[in-house]
Parts: sequence; C-alpha cells; structure tokens
Amino acid sequence: MAEELKYGYRHGPAVCVPVTMAASQETVAQSGKFIYMNDGAATLCDDSITTIFGHLEQEADSSTAAEVRNCNISLLSVFRIPVVGGTFVIGMVGEVCDIDILSTIQGAALDASEHDIITVVGGSAAVYVDVMMTPREWNNTTGTDA
Repeated sequence: MAEELKYGYRHGPAVCVPVTMAASQETVAQSGKFIYMNDGAATLCDDSITTIFGHLEQEADSSTAAEVRNCNISLLSVFRIPVVGGTFVIGMVGEVCDIDILSTIQGAALDASEHDIITVVGGSAAVYVDVMMTPREWNNTTGTDA
C-alpha cells in the first residue's frame, strides 16, 4: 500500500478562523504551514518560535501583502508535515519537538526539542510526520494588557 504524501490537515475536528498574514510570508505546497501570532499578524513558525496558533488552509503563496487567510486552530486536529531534521521512529509517538524552516520548507525538526510546539502522533522514517499542536504552547504567552 502506497503512503499518501499530501501535506496539511489530515483528520479531527477543525475550528477555523480568519487571520491576517504578516507581510512577506512565503508558503510552499509541500510544506507545513503552522503560524504564531506576532502583534496580530500571522507569521510562520520556525526553530526560534516558542508558541503556536494554528495551521493555514492554503497551498503555495508568495504574497508580500498582508492578506487574510483561513487558519485551523483546533488542538484536536492532526496535520501531516515533512521531516526537516532527524528520522521518525515509532518510539517518538507522543513525544514533542520543534518546527524549522529549511529552504522554504517548514517541517518537523525531530532532532530538536527546545520549544516543543508540536506533538508527534505518527510518521514515516525521514519523509513525514503526523502532528498535533502542543496545547501548553498554544497562545501568545503575553496578556492582552502587555
């Protein structure tokens, strides 16, 4: 049986909200599209980001303007993203790791666990992992009065 390599939302309840993208955010089709909120602007997560807000529902986009996009913020949704570091083994199910962007591809850094913004729920060697957003990292961590 061939494995499906379609990246993005896989299953689970979806809760979607509109978000305004920060300018100059480039997404590619064969990539993750996890974002965090930075002063009200949706910005792609990378290895330096400590929070997560959702996953964009879109394919490739290289717009330089701040445009509104649909974003799945459900903590119960499962997403498939590429592996950009390390190799998936079955013992990683239930473990947390970081997200990184390498050559415009956002994916799971299975060999990094500094911010732990995604939780691994399945995968296939060095090709892809199925992940969920880690609940304790889902927010901006600054209060509305900050």
